[in-house]
Amino acid sequence: MATSFSKMMRDASLMAILTLSQLLDAGQSEFYIYDLGRRLQAIETSEFNAIEAQQAPYPFPLQGHAWLAIVFWSQAAEGATEPFLWFLKFPLDERGLLDLQAQQGFITQVLTLLGNKVTGALNEEQRQQLQQSPYLFTPAEEKRAALHARLTKRLEQPPSVHYETAESALAQPEAPQWQQIGLQGLHDVAARLHAGQRLSAQIADNFHSYPQPLQRALAIALEHQSSPQPLTDALAKRVLSEAQPGEQRLNLLRSCASASHTEAVRDAVAHCLGNPDQDELVLIPARMWSALQPGNEKVNLLELYMLRLAEYPAMQAERQNNQLFAALTADLLRLPAIRPHLLSLLRRHDLPLPLQRAWRQFTGVSS
Repeated sequence: MATSFSKMMRDASLMAILTLSQLLDAGQSEFYIYDLGRRLQAIETSEFNAIEAQQAPYPFPLQGHAWLAIVFWSQAAEGATEPFLWFLKFPLDERGLLDLQAQQGFITQVLTLLGNKVTGALNEEQRQQLQQSPYLFTPAEEKRAALHARLTKRLEQPPSVHYETAESALAQPEAPQWQQIGLQGLHDVAARLHAGQRLSAQIADNFHSYPQPLQRALAIALEHQSSPQPLTDALAKRVLSEAQPGEQRLNLLRSCASASHTEAVRDAVAHCLGNPDQDELVLIPARMWSALQPGNEKVNLLELYMLRLAEYPAMQAERQNNQLFAALTADLLRLPAIRPHLLSLLRRHDLPLPLQRAWRQFTGVSS
């Protein structure tokens, strides 16, 4: 009878687990939380606790979902151990809050398979059952590489075997070995640029000389890491020398996305908005939305962005239905950091006529 009562109490305790943090704590795990939707970004434990309890909206929604990487390992593990990874995609409600039913659905699946032993080894049947969860997703290759680079640095582990080749090719752009660079090597370099100033300076000097495939891959790696400010400032200033949109200007802009709150990068965004193309209009809210938050900038970047977005179809061709405006405006309205400022802007009575018309079309209000 005592054994049965003990098991009953343990099962009741497990069923009382309502959040992912509680699940990991019950499994005696240490863990890190990252957003993998827009850019790789760490989410502090206190912030995540508020998110999973619906006390705060998810800060980086994408396509109406939270895209999470949960990295965890046993507190009892001794020495260097490979951490466990869950890539989780949860829907958000109309308020931007995490869907509790979806979160509980995944927790129930894990408890059914593993109990609270989340760091235990899975057999093949358990692995296949967990992989069938509708809440798991497979990140793009570059996001996996970015996360791996961030984790090895955070856990004080060595970079991949591709690191030195990537470092050498970036320092000497005329060298032919750039085609042999592994993607992971570029991300490892991007994650470790704070360790020394020399390579950052070389990247700033050589960026225009890199072949376009290398330039683009490096820009994607840089957007996911926090680069030294001298590097992002230098790349942002190079944007100003590009009068016309194109792949090189886009790569430069992307490469300083992680510092889009700084004056230099805001100036670069303002420069691009003087004559943007569609790729830049998509990149700015997707990767550089913090540049659109009100600050001490010389121009209202949010208003300028929305005006260019409204004008863009007319620049290209006469179209009655501005699908780009609708899609990107809806995306911006889901960002908690942007939504109140954007609504305040769009409710003004003195908006430029193209923006008034586009907003009315978006809301279904006749002129």
